[in-house]
Amino acid sequence: MRNLALFGLLSVSTALMGQSASAETEVIVWVAGEPGQTTVYEELANKFNSENPEVKLTVVNNSSDLFNPALIPALSAGEGPDLFTFGTGPGQPAALIDGGLVADLTNDFYELSWNETIPEGIISQTSSDGKLWSFGNEVETTGMFYNKAIFEKAGISVPTNWSEMEAAVAALKEAGYDTPIGLAGADKWPVSHWQSMMFGRYAGPEGIENVLFADGSWTDEAFVKASAKLQQMGKDGWFGPSPVAIGYGELMDRFWAGEIPMTFTGPWVIDGGIKATGDRVSDFSVFAVPPFEDGQKIHPTNSIGSGWYVRANSEHKDIAVAFINRMFNTLDGRVTLLNSGVVPVGPLDKALAKAEFSPLASDIWQTSDDHAANGSVPAFLDTITPQSLTNVSYDGLQALLLDVMTPEDFTAEMQSAWDAAKAKGTIMKPGGLSER
Repeated sequence: MRNLALFGLLSVSTALMGQSASAETEVIVWVAGEPGQTTVYEELANKFNSENPEVKLTVVNNSSDLFNPALIPALSAGEGPDLFTFGTGPGQPAALIDGGLVADLTNDFYELSWNETIPEGIISQTSSDGKLWSFGNEVETTGMFYNKAIFEKAGISVPTNWSEMEAAVAALKEAGYDTPIGLAGADKWPVSHWQSMMFGRYAGPEGIENVLFADGSWTDEAFVKASAKLQQMGKDGWFGPSPVAIGYGELMDRFWAGEIPMTFTGPWVIDGGIKATGDRVSDFSVFAVPPFEDGQKIHPTNSIGSGWYVRANSEHKDIAVAFINRMFNTLDGRVTLLNSGVVPVGPLDKALAKAEFSPLASDIWQTSDDHAANGSVPAFLDTITPQSLTNVSYDGLQALLLDVMTPEDFTAEMQSAWDAAKAKGTIMKPGGLSER
């Protein structure tokens, strides 16, 4: 039996027998994100260290904008972290996998029964060539955050169809809110959340997969219609008089202050919202954007924000894998993650029963679960498409909102970038593991 094959049942000290009791094996862990989002990994590392005195997990926090450029050079030099979080889209891990910089986790997947935790859809995003390269980190979704107090004062109920949505926006304008829905178009990426959701609504999960993994085209009618709808909403003032003039930070400050009634975003804003609003946080909730057209279904948006990778030449792979298992495959680890606002991959029922989940977090995940039977679509197309396409989409979405590009031209430019990426082999490959 390999060392630590029963992670969680055997102490890591089993793998370190023979070492001096006073010696510590340091394992370096890099995590990316804002400090408030990454402290949970420090908490889990401290638990792991206390359970395994021979080990010292050291967590290094890196801001998202500085993290990626520093990582690959370090790994290429045979240095850097033993364990780290990184993106899972084709433009990000391809350099890690093709360069032989990360370890194959397939044996761990089978030995530790990770198949009972990791959903098939997540495996497809974290595997290639029949091998598992990372453990999906957090599941993320998106929904319409709204101010219940503003809705109540304006006499608005949560809309369940598009006519009610139109009426709600009109009522908010009448009440003096010139920006009924905050968009943060100056930062581009928040608009792509709308793109992902709307492309999914018009094309469905099958339509998205047909483009990503078959012969579908971004110029198909569904994507043109979705782009036209977003553009029309902008023309009609749904996102304010200047939808690309406000950035994400300013938008969220104004939303929590009660100046903007709605914004379409994800659970990563909740901790900041609780700090910004205090007792007023009960004024806020989340709903699913209603169908845009008759006959449409609501498809929850679900993606993993990143994955956990192990450095290929790390001398401490077993310990790194043990920590992954401790975080995601034990009840205590899953409850700890949920309590911090990080939603781990896989079934949540047992952990939710013990977690102290904030009401806002419960709202958005319940909203997602309510429509899970319809099938989900990616929350973040920009993380699973090549960077070249992401750049075209970001600029094109702004151009749509500024009404300087037609939906047909927008989707045609997307397809042109997609064709070029296909030719270079930089698109996501169909995932899945080889059967054993």
